Amino acid sequence: MDESGRGVAPLRFTRQELMSLDQAGRVHEQAKRILQQVGLEVHHAGVLQQLQAEGFRVSGERVFFEPAVVDGFVEQMRGWISSQPAPAHVPDDGRLTLSVSTYSLYVHDVETDRVVPYTTDSLIEMTKLVDSLADEGVHGAPPGIPRDEHPDLQPVAQYRIAALYARQGATPVDPTSARTVNYLLDMAEVMGRPIQGLPVYLPSPLRLGGESLDVVLACLDRLSRVWVSSMPSAGATAPLQPFGALALAAAELIGGAVAVHLVTGKPVFFSVGIFPFDLRAGAMVFGSPENMLFQMLCNDYNRFYGWPWEPSFGNIHVMSKMPDVQSGADKAAIMALGAFLGARSFGSAGTLSLDDIFSPVQLLADCEVRDWVQRAVQGVWLDEEAVDDWAAEVQSGIRQGFMMLDSTLDHYKRHVWYPRHWERRGGGPWLSEGQPRLADRLREEVRRRIAAHEFELDADRRREIERIYQAARETIDSGHV
Repeated sequence: MDESGRGVAPLRFTRQELMSLDQAGRVHEQAKRILQQVGLEVHHAGVLQQLQAEGFRVSGERVFFEPAVVDGFVEQMRGWISSQPAPAHVPDDGRLTLSVSTYSLYVHDVETDRVVPYTTDSLIEMTKLVDSLADEGVHGAPPGIPRDEHPDLQPVAQYRIAALYARQGATPVDPTSARTVNYLLDMAEVMGRPIQGLPVYLPSPLRLGGESLDVVLACLDRLSRVWVSSMPSAGATAPLQPFGALALAAAELIGGAVAVHLVTGKPVFFSVGIFPFDLRAGAMVFGSPENMLFQMLCNDYNRFYGWPWEPSFGNIHVMSKMPDVQSGADKAAIMALGAFLGARSFGSAGTLSLDDIFSPVQLLADCEVRDWVQRAVQGVWLDEEAVDDWAAEVQSGIRQGFMMLDSTLDHYKRHVWYPRHWERRGGGPWLSEGQPRLADRLREEVRRRIAAHEFELDADRRREIERIYQAARETIDSGHV
């Protein structure tokens, strides 16, 4: 029933599991064998020495893990997961939300229709655009990285821009430098959203080390938890077959989690993911049917480690480089099936070329796709009770036209979703107006929203954010560690 008491028939899909718990257990057994026989490369002298001191078998930079250690850690993580507060129950009204990625290095410039490197000025404009959609179910900021900043300063500059120009400016961004991570954490505290957990990314296959590990170790006293993540490509950095790819992915994540937990003393979490690779394209292929299937497969597999089961998926990364037929078709297909299976949040809105490029035009198109899918998920209202005498209503419609009936005018918006930008009129009006293009309408909407943006952070927090940013810049300029 909806808020008025009328019956609703929502549209929902179900699916069978792609992997049983028994099959997941067999993958886990292979992951243990890999860790015991192949081991994990550790490219961090301090971590390697500590593991060796704790009795782990070490050969060069490779560390080996006994099955009992693996199973003990897995059981510990299951306990951490189960002890987390259950999320508050939210009734499913079919509403869908979008979020933007913070990783894009390039932006689609609406004035030149070219993809160009992000700058501070262009990131400010795109952050304003995203903020203008905050009341329309679009979350997060900033949608990219300012390339005109020093690499070690880029995350701090990202956070500064988001804090100053977006109501949701306290969205975390990944710190990439041990030199500046604490400035980023200071900014998050000013915004009242302290960052208490950070990732360690493991380069596949079976390696631990790099800047993300250095970052975590540089601010360890400020963290309450850590998670490890990797992106093994099936057929490139992992076996082509999903069974083998999952075994390798689980092995590198468990090995990394055990090592990071030993070194940090913090709870460390992992969730296994695998990603398709096309040998012909020489790249991971997001937006593909394989990637969608892998997301569902990994959801099934991660039940084995204690994570709640999710039948759906919310990743709408695609490989198209511009907002075009390919990007629209891929994102619409993924979002529709994901929503019908139960997903209510979709990430990487407006993002293209995996997450290299942010397009403001694509963001507005994604909002339109979201609204289309949301209307479909909400289903059908029969509205039997809307009219007391249907025979008389039909007779009135024949006499005066159904468009003139109160039952039509009163209920039209409920039954018919009207898009903000998609074209629905007949061909005649479109031809008479000079054949206007959707891309032109979307570009004009981008300009209008940026020009109308008014949000500014309050003066006290603005001053503090600017002070921290300048302190970070001075650290970089002076060359101090």
